[in-house]
Amino acid sequence: MFVPFQRLLGTSVPFNRSPRGSGAWVLALLLLGFAACGAPGPDPIFQGPLSSGPLSAGPVPPRYQGRLEALSAALESEPDSVAWYMVRRLRAQLLQDASRGMGDLAGAQAFVEGAASVLEGRTRVAACDFVLQFRREDNRPELELVLVLESRWPRELVFTSGAGQLTMERVFVEPSGKLARVSKQVALEEAPKWSVVRDQPTEISMGFWPLGMSSEALAGRLEVHLRLLLAEVRDGVDLFSAGGLETSPAMHVELAAFLPNGALPLQDLVPAVLDQGIGIHGLMERLVRLSPSDYREASDQITALIGRATDLEISVRIAPALRWVTQGSYPGSDPREWRLWARQQILKNSGALDPSGLDLPGS
Repeated sequence: MFVPFQRLLGTSVPFNRSPRGSGAWVLALLLLGFAACGAPGPDPIFQGPLSSGPLSAGPVPPRYQGRLEALSAALESEPDSVAWYMVRRLRAQLLQDASRGMGDLAGAQAFVEGAASVLEGRTRVAACDFVLQFRREDNRPELELVLVLESRWPRELVFTSGAGQLTMERVFVEPSGKLARVSKQVALEEAPKWSVVRDQPTEISMGFWPLGMSSEALAGRLEVHLRLLLAEVRDGVDLFSAGGLETSPAMHVELAAFLPNGALPLQDLVPAVLDQGIGIHGLMERLVRLSPSDYREASDQITALIGRATDLEISVRIAPALRWVTQGSYPGSDPREWRLWARQQILKNSGALDPSGLDLPGS
């Protein structure tokens, strides 16, 4: 089934399915989840020690404060099985208190049912695959971006979101190693509403995207990822919170016409980084032919070369190579910053970096 997507304002990777994030984000999901369950009552209010969280239908009794804070933390950072266990325990306690005639339970019940809605939504999202793909047809200069939805859930699911956003990044590299990066965020003009049935993939066209590579560029790369805010999933008559859904980038690399099209094996690239018999132009020609699936391993191996490289080799050869294959932030031109960055990356990959992200003395 192919569904043309709404117009955009302006011009093979799965969704990150977990809505985990900051505590405020999880608490917002609790509110959305409770509202999705169709619970009656007035608009949410904020009061009591849980002032950072939404409490529907009244305040939370003090005896429940600590347990609900623990539930919110479990939703954010623990396996879903832990959060489900806490929800079941809290439901049993609320039922027992209600049987004793306690009448101040509405706020706590709202919180617990909001958490249950988030967990139900996660279960359904986990049964689906969301894949962004670039396609090119009929030698068109633009690339079509397509979102492919596949489901293993036994019933039809309908995903909706209050807002959606595409983040686009174009990266161009010249034979000298000079790199240019342009980023842009594009809001979806209409709220997404996508349905998917088991074993019947749904394809949503998200428009055509030009790469716009200049004649001076050795290669260009286009990366786009999609984010849905406060998404919901409908399963029959039931509506659940799906959290924040965000894809990793769909990526397309285009080479200058004079370069071979075949991908270069990683083992042919890394030795060339410090090979003085290969000029910077030759190194960059090898680099851009690397398959994107090898970028992370290439980044790790090239980073390891910094320990035995001179400052000049870092500035002229290693830094340009890492800027192309490294996802995320990296230093400027100072070799000392690259040495510190490399040490932090090695510690992080080994698990020896302090949880705060700082390399603390004595740690």
